Amino acid sequence: MSVNFLHPSQTGQGAGQAEPSPAEAAPQPPDFPSIDWSAARRAGRACCCTAKPVAIVIMPPTPSRTHPTDLLLCGHHYRMCRKGLAAAGATVLDFTGTPVPDADWPSVLAGA
Repeated sequence: MSVNFLHPSQTGQGAGQAEPSPAEAAPQPPDFPSIDWSAARRAGRACCCTAKPVAIVIMPPTPSRTHPTDLLLCGHHYRMCRKGLAAAGATVLDFTGTPVPDADWPSVLAGA
């Protein structure tokens, strides 16, 4: 059973499928094929709280978790965690799929 927190109409499983918006129809960056970009762009809330997400964070595998994990973070939680994310070797992406260096974190928040 797959876990999906979006309403069926948002995932394309509903009866009427709407045309994708230009942002949703954007090609997926090849380096991160596991991210469902259209779902990430439609997400109304971050993984950490009810605020709008401004960054996608890819956490690298660890000895106890053998696969990378992606998180949607709001601006506040991204700002508060960015040093820890950098220390963990996480990759931060904006919603176009462009990696964001830690020094450029204000550019991520401009989309908030």
